[in-house]
Amino acid sequence: MHEQTDRHSKRVMVVDYDDATTDFIAELLQGEGFAPLCYPVWPVSIALIEQAQAHLLILDLGLDNPSATLDLLSALRRNAHTRGLPVIVNSTDDRLLERLAGPLRDLGCVRLAKPFELDDFFVAIQVCLDAGRPQTQFLAC
Repeated sequence: MHEQTDRHSKRVMVVDYDDATTDFIAELLQGEGFAPLCYPVWPVSIALIEQAQAHLLILDLGLDNPSATLDLLSALRRNAHTRGLPVIVNSTDDRLLERLAGPLRDLGCVRLAKPFELDDFFVAIQVCLDAGRPQTQFLAC
């Protein structure tokens, strides 16, 4: 069991293209005492993210159009209500995550390759929640 840090009050917004992945991440989060808010839809809007009032956003990079994800992240950082929201960006494409390392670092995101080790997943979450907007880290299996 991972260290509990008042997780029952921590809302984690999960946005992923794949329903099975969204469900899996939600189960992991619930099992650790977090309150997952799942949105298996794209595009997700800044307004929806604001409305969720999450403590953390886990966002799939989207292989079809990763620039849309970068645009969304840029808009999040320009918005006064969401600029400090910690974000974990994940993808099954390790090379794409590596290629976008600079922009994701500049946007204050943690990168997480899928499939991920559970310990890496929870370390990324803890880093984000402890540090607010963390420096980019690359967590891979």
